[in-house]
Amino acid sequence: MSARASSWLRPAVSSALMAALLVAPLRAQTTERLVPEVGEPGDIIAIEGTGLADTTQVMFMGLVGGFVGSMTPVVPVISATPTRVEVEVPAFGSFLPPHLRGGQGGQPIGLVTALDAAGHPIGGQLQFYYLEITFGDVQTLGQGSALPGGPGTLAIAFEPHGGSPKAGNLALQLELENAPAGAQAFLAAGLPLAPPFPQLGTGQLVVDLASTSLLIGPFMADATGTAIMAAPVPASAAGVTLALQWFAREPGSSKLLVSNAFVALL
Repeated sequence: MSARASSWLRPAVSSALMAALLVAPLRAQTTERLVPEVGEPGDIIAIEGTGLADTTQVMFMGLVGGFVGSMTPVVPVISATPTRVEVEVPAFGSFLPPHLRGGQGGQPIGLVTALDAAGHPIGGQLQFYYLEITFGDVQTLGQGSALPGGPGTLAIAFEPHGGSPKAGNLALQLELENAPAGAQAFLAAGLPLAPPFPQLGTGQLVVDLASTSLLIGPFMADATGTAIMAAPVPASAAGVTLALQWFAREPGSSKLLVSNAFVALL
């Protein structure tokens, strides 16, 4: 190779290396999941992924319906590490009921996007189910136990595309999230206690265990701390108010942990 050709290649190679270096950090920024992927205004949720330390704000997109169509409030984060961002779910205050005539109703499933200080997206968009659209028929109550040796608290959720706890929803799948890997879990269903809720370690008891008609399990939390159970709700349950809360036992320990709870008017 001639000296002339070599001098021509050097800037080209340098440019290619610089481009690779600039792209590399972007490839390392991923948003993998929301914990939990269901919540109402005021709930704390977490975005988990990689390269998230530069996240300063989070954009929530909700399809509220009507002439407004969609809203995209942006809220500051509570905390951010390279693998986890915590943020509070905002209130929209404008959701219309789903299934309105003319297709102008709101939609429960929206999107969540992590942003840096300049407003640039970090990672991809994640789906989120806005309980605000149930107008109080499904609420999250109580406080989940702190995860031993890790961030966050145990949380109850459901598969968004399976729909919320409502009479006639045969596709409901209830989830336990952010539990210790390998934890043995049971779902309790019964009447809700009146607040203030009694403390159970670092969590709060919401289900009235004296009235509990169902204790379902055991289920085993997987490596991500998630357990899932099919929970079809018969149409005959319409009008019943039910509290649903997970109980879990840390592997190798007698310590009892609880999630927060759903209280649903079925």
